[in-house]
Parts: sequence; structure tokens; C-alpha cells
Amino acid sequence: MEVLGVLRHRGRHPAAHARQWYARARQVLPPGQRALLEALVPADHSYTPDFLTPVPRPGESMSQVAARIAATPGEEVDYQLDIAIRGRRVWPHVLAQHRSEASYERWRRPMPQALATVARDGGAAVATAAAAAMATLFESVLAPDWPRVRAVLDADIGNRADRMAAHGAAAVLDDLGERMRWSGTELVLERPYSGVVDWADEGVLFVPATTHVGPVLFAAERPHPPVLIYRARGIGALGERPAGAAESALAGLVGVTRAALLTTLDVPASTVELSRRTGWSSATVSYHLGILLRAGLVDRYRRGRVVRYARTGLGTALAATSAEE
Repeated sequence: MEVLGVLRHRGRHPAAHARQWYARARQVLPPGQRALLEALVPADHSYTPDFLTPVPRPGESMSQVAARIAATPGEEVDYQLDIAIRGRRVWPHVLAQHRSEASYERWRRPMPQALATVARDGGAAVATAAAAAMATLFESVLAPDWPRVRAVLDADIGNRADRMAAHGAAAVLDDLGERMRWSGTELVLERPYSGVVDWADEGVLFVPATTHVGPVLFAAERPHPPVLIYRARGIGALGERPAGAAESALAGLVGVTRAALLTTLDVPASTVELSRRTGWSSATVSYHLGILLRAGLVDRYRRGRVVRYARTGLGTALAATSAEE
């Protein structure tokens, strides 16, 4: 999903880290691979084939994800291309979700030449080529920043889990993202077509992404469980200057390292998560958090076996003052 977010918005992404990733991708990705990925992930259409984003598995590496993408059955890829590409097969159950055949045809898009060239050899060829291109983009561009990205994603998951435990599922669902609401019995997403997805026995997987912009996205194709993709909290940390470059007034008051930790704690985080974000050792982070804790600038709480730190009201006020300088 991070790769797709970079591709979808090209160099116009509102987040600085995504714009930087796209600029690097233009430099290092072979033109043919970039053209194929941009054909599969259009900037001017809402639909992206689901085979590009297989359901996440804990601890999986990008090479393992790419292998699963490459192994997607050809008929599954062809079906997903059929859905949104004009001139390909029309599936009655997909057409039925639109107001009319004419509106469905208007919603579909022309076949890009870069995709047509590969698709001549069938869906399996498209999956193999796309997997190779996505792996190249990830390893060449995103991999160096991935520990910091994972820290932001883990913090978002922890924060929402805490809210759900304290206030119930509705508190999380109601503010997950735009064009989605919880009716009390259903998750309702606003779309130009209509349909009902009923997987009551399997639940729904929620996936945060730092490059996601706009309405909550979803993927729902049997036999895979439904997936909702939304924008993670705390992505500002990815566009900040390197740790140690905190604003002078706050740094003069509490020290450069502690100032950087305080400004980084825009969402609660554990020592390990902060270590990933800043590049400092867990021991260093723990030492300085202890000082901030005794000064009343951060607080800590335990969720299971993980201890997370959060700014207090005073800590937030100091960090906000620093950001305004």
C-alpha cells in the first residue's frame, strides 16, 4: 500500500516523504517498470487491481510479498483488469453495481499501452512483471526508510487499539477516514456504485498506510478477507528533519535529544518504536524518556507487555511552542 500511494499521487502527494520517494523512484526505476506500475495504478482513476496488494501477513518481507503477487493466478489478474479497463470483458455482477451500462463504461478507463504490451501474454505475465517492478521500487527507494515507517504504523495500530479498548469499536470506526461511517450494524463507504459485502464470520482487516490520501479504500474479493486501508496518524514524523535538529528554544531548555523525543511523540510510542524513528539505541531513548517522565513532560502506560510513552499536556504545549518558532 505504501508503494501504491507513492505511485497514485506521483509527485503531487501532500506528504513530503511520499514526494521524495517518487522523485527517487523516477531516478532509479527502469522506465519500462515505472510505466507498467503507473498503468496499473492510475493517478486519475479510483480502481487499482487488488492483486497488487495481497492481504498482509505478520513479519512478511517485501520479497515474500512480491512472490505472492507474482504467484497470483492469471485468471484472477485478468478478471481484475476486466473490471476497470474499457474494451475488456464485462462481468454481469460488476455491471449490476452501476446505474447503467453507459455509466459503467464511463467509469472504466482506456487500456494504457505499457499495460497492453504485457497483458498480451496473459494475466500471469502481468503479475510477474508487476511483482518485479514493485520489489525494485521498494528495495531501491522505501527500504532505507522502512524502520521509521514501521514505527509510525505500529504507533497508529497501538493508538487505535487503545481507543477501542477504552471506548469501543465505534470510537475507532467513526473517525477512520473520510467517506466512511459506522451505522451501528454496517460499515458504509460512499462510492459511485453500490453493493453489499457480507463477511460477518471472518471480520475485516484494517491496514494503515502513511502514503494513503482521501477516502478509505477497500478490497473485497473472495476467498480473501475484506481489507480497509486508511491514512495512518503521525506521518509528520517522516517529513521532519533528522533527530537532533530540534528547535533551539526547546533544545536549550531540555537538551537536543530530549527535545527531539518530545517532538516525535505526536502519537504514543514504545521505546523500541522511538528507537526506530530516531536511530538512537533503545538504551539512549529509555534514559532520556526517564528524565522527561520525572519532569512531567511525558507519561507512560502499559498495554499487555508493551509500555508506551505519551506527552502530557505540558509536554504537548512545549512541543507546540517549539513548532511555532
